[in-house]
Amino acid sequence: MAGNARPLVEKVPVSCPVCTSAEHRVVYEPWHDVHDPLALYGAASGVTGTQRIVRCVDCGMIYENPRYPEDVIRSGYESSREGGHDSQYPMRVESFYHALRRNAAQLPPRGARVLDVGTAGGAFLEAARRFGYDAQGLEPSRYLVEQGARRGLDVRQGTIEAHTFDASSFDLVCLWDVIEHLCHPRAALERLRPLLRADGRLLVNYPDIGTWQARFAGRRFWWIISVHLHHFSRVTLKALLDRTGFEAVSFRRYWQRLELGYLEGMAAHYGVPLARVAAGLTPPMIRRLPLPYYASQTTAIARLRR
Repeated sequence: MAGNARPLVEKVPVSCPVCTSAEHRVVYEPWHDVHDPLALYGAASGVTGTQRIVRCVDCGMIYENPRYPEDVIRSGYESSREGGHDSQYPMRVESFYHALRRNAAQLPPRGARVLDVGTAGGAFLEAARRFGYDAQGLEPSRYLVEQGARRGLDVRQGTIEAHTFDASSFDLVCLWDVIEHLCHPRAALERLRPLLRADGRLLVNYPDIGTWQARFAGRRFWWIISVHLHHFSRVTLKALLDRTGFEAVSFRRYWQRLELGYLEGMAAHYGVPLARVAAGLTPPMIRRLPLPYYASQTTAIARLRR
């Protein structure tokens, strides 16, 4: 099915993922017409300008509405062969490791058992293992599960809805850049909550639409892409945590380090002005240099509400 062909499946209306209200106002209309599930959901970079973005009248949550049915979205995720994202594996390992160290005061001690949901090629698992955790991952993409297995990591293929983990079996459950992809984030947190031990922690890293960068960029905010179904701020994520039995204990900016050339390519893909020009002028040796950056991502840590 071509990207601009007539869709085989129509989009369907959805309610607010936080408060379930059906009342909303349109924030942004789409300006690109793409219907191929693999193009929309088969790569972490996604496609810009394909969604109608709305704001919940009752709680302020921002999300895509209408959207494709869950089976269409999942088929794209499961078919993903995301080599571009995985090409930065060593850099992602370092970024995750430094994030664990920065947030150590709010996390379980070394030796804890950890589940990473949506683990991709396993970069966080490797960082967690170096940090001293016993970590395993869950990932829908068959290709990325194979990548993790080649690295000697414990990665299961599947989704939150179909997991078979025992109750109270983890000290820490992580969703690194995952919650915005989930069709039903509220149900996902409700399903993950019983997996945590009484003193366990939930870590959610997400693109934050409440930052000044997001407000300045408007509809061109780089995280408004087809793979992101929901756009949380600190306020709306805290509301979701409250409604699912969690209590937020910290919010911190997430800094990571990736190769300059990769970042230039992503900026060009998202339509950042002059990004293609800059990429063409950067020498190959410079393109391989690691660049620390903050791109409106936030790390939230929560505990079970007492």
